[in-house]
Amino acid sequence: MDLLLAFRVMILAIIQGVAEFLPISSSGHLLVLGRLFQLPDVFLLTILLHLGTLMSVIVFFYRDICDVFAYNRRVIWLVIVGSIPTVAIAFSVMKYFPHLESSRAVTGVCFLVTGFLLLTLMRNHSRTETEEYYEKIAYEEEGYEPPVTKTSENTSTWDAFIIGIAQGIAVLPGLSRSGSTISAGVMRRFNNEWSAKFSFLLSIPVIAGGAALEIYKEYKEVGADDLMGMFKMNPTLLVYIAGMLISFLVGWISLFYLMQMLKAGKLYRFAYWLFIIGIVTLLWTASDHREEIPGLIENGRLWIQHAVEQVSAYFNKS
Repeated sequence: MDLLLAFRVMILAIIQGVAEFLPISSSGHLLVLGRLFQLPDVFLLTILLHLGTLMSVIVFFYRDICDVFAYNRRVIWLVIVGSIPTVAIAFSVMKYFPHLESSRAVTGVCFLVTGFLLLTLMRNHSRTETEEYYEKIAYEEEGYEPPVTKTSENTSTWDAFIIGIAQGIAVLPGLSRSGSTISAGVMRRFNNEWSAKFSFLLSIPVIAGGAALEIYKEYKEVGADDLMGMFKMNPTLLVYIAGMLISFLVGWISLFYLMQMLKAGKLYRFAYWLFIIGIVTLLWTASDHREEIPGLIENGRLWIQHAVEQVSAYFNKS
């Protein structure tokens, strides 16, 4: 076994287990570090590590999932509705803009966008239980009906659709899936706990489907007769499977921390890390393409000059 490979996969698995649930974009971190480590089959590793954290979601929310199937089946409908725009957007990006999924420049920009979302939406609209209580008292004292805080009982189809759009856009590396969907949830006046639960329930069919598709593609490519044969023909996959198990354990622990941060309304603090990693990623990308920067600046200057000339000509004719 290549010990250096195993060590690097272990590092990525730990990062996946932490970053999948905290709003800092696991896919973005995996893309950046995968390039840095120069691992083979990075996309397959990403899928398997996501599958590991998906297992931690199922274990952590086991009771909630059982309750959904036993007593609150309308949530199943909400997950289906939310999955429709997610799948449509994700497949559109993969088909028409596949380069975006592996672009460090896009990743760096999306890190910054996620940080901005956390500092604005999450900081200004996320409310703790104590804040919701005092908000309700304030409205009642003024003689107004307090705004309805949404739970699984009164979440609408439109709410689920909007959060599904947020999840679909988060297919871009650097845009945190959990950060985007939880932010969309609090914007729709979900309480913090339900916003997190719905976010992770919504992730189950999408991540499971993507993982199954990628594993099947790998199975077909190696031409093995069975799974054990596939492992023998691709020994790297055994290391990746071990990484998947590590991401499961770390992810399960991270979920406890996430729920505590949500209750305290402090998720926005991760924005500062996103600004740092976003700027570092963009500078790294720029350093690799520094010979092209003067040409890009000149092309941008010419484009702006041409646009100004066109606008001036239009108004002169008027």
